[in-house]
Formats: sequence, structure tokens, C-alpha cells
Amino acid sequence: MLSERERRVLARIERHIADTDPGLAQILSSGRLPRPRWANPTALLIIGSALLVFGSVIEAVPVAVLGIGMAVMALFTAHRRPRLGPA
Repeated sequence: MLSERERRVLARIERHIADTDPGLAQILSSGRLPRPRWANPTALLIIGSALLVFGSVIEAVPVAVLGIGMAVMALFTAHRRPRLGPA
């Protein structure tokens, strides 16, 4: 539990953030961090598959492994994405 002094200091910090950076204040008050733009599972899967095929064609194992990693990351990102509509 916060003391009265700590609550006043915290309120002053919150007001300062709201005054100086309203965008940050909105993000912090929502409780959710924005999704990075690169975290599009479809794009990650396409790029990962292309790297996998390209690495296999030119027989470059690191490129193929990178493609597999990107495809797995795409599946993980798609799994963690919140679903739209009724459950």
C-alpha cells in the first residue's frame, strides 16, 4: 500500500506525463501496449516461406533456417492475436 506522500508524488508524475506527452499517457492508461507494425502474421509467413524456399534452392542452410524461424514466429503471432467478434 502506498503512503499518502507516495500517492501525491505518483499523482504529480501522472499529471506531468499527461501534460507533456498525452499520447504516452493514453497508452499507459489503456493498460495495453500497441502492436508493432511488423507483427503481421500473414506477411511474416509469406516472407518466412520465401526465405525457406530461397535458402533451399541456393543450398544455404542459414537462410532456410531463418525462413523456418520467421514462419514459426508468424504462427506464434497469429495465435497470440486477439480474436474479433463473438467467441
